[in-house]
Amino acid sequence: MVFTLVIAVLLVGCSGKVRQQNSQDAPLSHLVLTHATGFSIDYFEGYKRVTVHSPWTPGAELARYYLTTNPEQSLPDDGLHILTPIQRMVTASCTHYAFLDMLGELDKVVGLCEAQRTYNPTLRQAFQAGHIVDLGNPFRINVERCLMLKPDLVMVSGFNQFDERINRLLDAGTSVVYNNEWMEADLLARAEWIKYIACFFNKEALADSLYNEVSVRYQTLADQVINTPGEKPLVLSGDNFRGTWYQPGGRNFIATLFKDAGGRYLYAADTTSGSIPLSFEQVYKDLGEADVWVGATSGHSLAELKAHDHRYSLFKPFRNGQVYAYTNRITEAEGNDYWERAVARPDELLADFIHLFHPACLPDHTFMYLKKLPQ
Repeated sequence: MVFTLVIAVLLVGCSGKVRQQNSQDAPLSHLVLTHATGFSIDYFEGYKRVTVHSPWTPGAELARYYLTTNPEQSLPDDGLHILTPIQRMVTASCTHYAFLDMLGELDKVVGLCEAQRTYNPTLRQAFQAGHIVDLGNPFRINVERCLMLKPDLVMVSGFNQFDERINRLLDAGTSVVYNNEWMEADLLARAEWIKYIACFFNKEALADSLYNEVSVRYQTLADQVINTPGEKPLVLSGDNFRGTWYQPGGRNFIATLFKDAGGRYLYAADTTSGSIPLSFEQVYKDLGEADVWVGATSGHSLAELKAHDHRYSLFKPFRNGQVYAYTNRITEAEGNDYWERAVARPDELLADFIHLFHPACLPDHTFMYLKKLPQ
């Protein structure tokens, strides 16, 4: 019922004008996407139609937006109407920051969620100078503060579709759009959402060029590993959280990253795109003799890791000092560039993992996101 209500609100649109144009008219052209499946963009005379596809229901639409530079443009009435280019933006997710940075649009950001945990230096400085407002928890966004900012656009996660606060923003005439890059199955698909963000600034051509550079470098690196001699290291991921050890599903982008970097992942044949919940005992049975452990979060050193759970010391990568975390670029307030820039630059993340799994392939590389845990 809530989902239906939200979709209904999205399809009404924010303009008071009655729209006569038929949304079924054939588009003049489409935005070309090579990996991403979560959105599409169609171009018509005087406007573009942006469709966000539901990652939960195949074939269904989550939302539809009509973008135009002309406030007098006649638009279909089955979607939200947005005037571009955007001048004032609120973003509820740190995964949007690097895309905005690459597009040269950070100066349009006026509000962030959990702003104190931002890694991006430009946004962090703007927040400290009072130019950006902290809107609190991304899943409990401060509606009053947000409305006071008078943003042209508020970009949120698809999970927010069930949040009554989003309804309040929509009812107040605020343009709210969903970004679901995190639901894509591979890293290049996630990175291609730069084209989605770019369309609100009319910078699709720039986004296409930037993405192509990232994609070509990623594929070049992946190809370099294919014929690498030697064994593929067995990879252990994450750590125990409240009695459950979550491993990436076989169709998760992390599993794809392990494969592309020349690693061996035990659950590669799994068909889930989320995480696989396992017991500590099962993980130890399956991966106690893994060669490398990545994504440990329970400590900043091996000593802290062992203090958190002494059983961690039983694992081979712990004994051999081959435990790594995604903490090489962090702030004192725990802003982490892995959650920001790595989303938009999977080529850099892949280079880290190739250097870890097959150091001879990239002998001069230094880790950008990975950090080896000290004793």
